[in-house]
Amino acid sequence: MSRIKKLFKYLLVFCVLVIVAVAGIYCISWYFVARNMQDHIDVFWAELPIQNNFKIEGEKPVVTGFPFPPEVIFSGMISGKIPLNEGISPDVIFNIPELKLVGFPLPGLTLYLEAAKGIEVSERYSGNGINIDYALLNFTLPTQIPETMIYNDIKEWQKLDDSLIFNHVFFKSGDVSINGNGYAGLNSDLDLNIRIETRVKGMEALFNRLAENSKIKQKDLAIAQNFLKMIASTDPETGESYFDTGFFIQNNGIFIGPMRIGQIPPINWDGSPNKTKDLSRKSLGSE
Repeated sequence: MSRIKKLFKYLLVFCVLVIVAVAGIYCISWYFVARNMQDHIDVFWAELPIQNNFKIEGEKPVVTGFPFPPEVIFSGMISGKIPLNEGISPDVIFNIPELKLVGFPLPGLTLYLEAAKGIEVSERYSGNGINIDYALLNFTLPTQIPETMIYNDIKEWQKLDDSLIFNHVFFKSGDVSINGNGYAGLNSDLDLNIRIETRVKGMEALFNRLAENSKIKQKDLAIAQNFLKMIASTDPETGESYFDTGFFIQNNGIFIGPMRIGQIPPINWDGSPNKTKDLSRKSLGSE
């Protein structure tokens, strides 16, 4: 019996030591990950004054959350010009009460980005825009990360076809909700290649609200409603009407379904050969 007691005592001590060791390793790892995240935020924040394409106003985020996964919260405003077709580049403002990023930003791990209090999106001069009531992005990082942002390292990484995975994309604005998933990576030219397949619900209720707006031409609204009826389906479980579409970035074009709505410039990586891109209108090819 005494031997059993001693064995139990040793096992208990061993388990305590293992728990203490694991807890210690976790604390040290959490600190170094959080410190690395904060260093990147500090560098990014210091370089904000030299950015010409966008502007960020608000307090610099601080990494918190211990002992849970690291958490970064931003509150403020992001503004910048979005290049669309025909040379149109509206100056868009994103007012963000709270944008929260949670998770360990390590290869192969999953994080989420949440705007629980919504986002106000508006054009700077006209004031026209949309209120997003809630937004969530759940994503998994690639299993490997390029050693540097130099062209040759990025090129080798691109050959692995190791994309960032969007597990769940969700937006809600009034009656309209959008659910989706997809991925983001680079094409053979090392430019953005993003595909997000989405399901949209609540458009009928939106059209009914728009019909009450005297500023909207009822003829145009009727055409849009008829088009929606042509492409919509009915969920057999809920009876809700929905339609499937997608958001894509490829060949430097921005697409919603087959419709090109804008363009983005090529990415110039450090050490990359000079390249010229034809940003003229292109059709969305199948994959």
